[in-house]
Amino acid sequence: MQDHELIERPGKGWTPWKEGPVDVEIDKVWWAARSLHFAKLNVSCWFDGSDLVAIEHWGFRRPKWTMKTKPKGWQPLPEAYRVAREEEQEAALERFRAKQALNRARVLKLLESRPTPAF
Repeated sequence: MQDHELIERPGKGWTPWKEGPVDVEIDKVWWAARSLHFAKLNVSCWFDGSDLVAIEHWGFRRPKWTMKTKPKGWQPLPEAYRVAREEEQEAALERFRAKQALNRARVLKLLESRPTPAF
């Protein structure tokens, strides 16, 4: 793909440009899509397989986004997969919090064992 294909709205079959949170809206329709961030272009693009399904502008560009409209045979994410995805996100968040707590405890232990400078 060329840069202009990642920046410009492709035309028919796409929603109008919108502002606001993009992840939730795209995830509802294109739940299998994965995002790629192009820092030099200040654009994030979502791909479902090799198909471009969403574009988000950010950075020096005015923040806005657009996505491909739902296909005719579209079906929402099956409930079992949605629950599994949410559990996976919760587990990742808990691992992050546990790691932060461990690092915080290490820093506090180091601060306690460090001698106080006399003035």
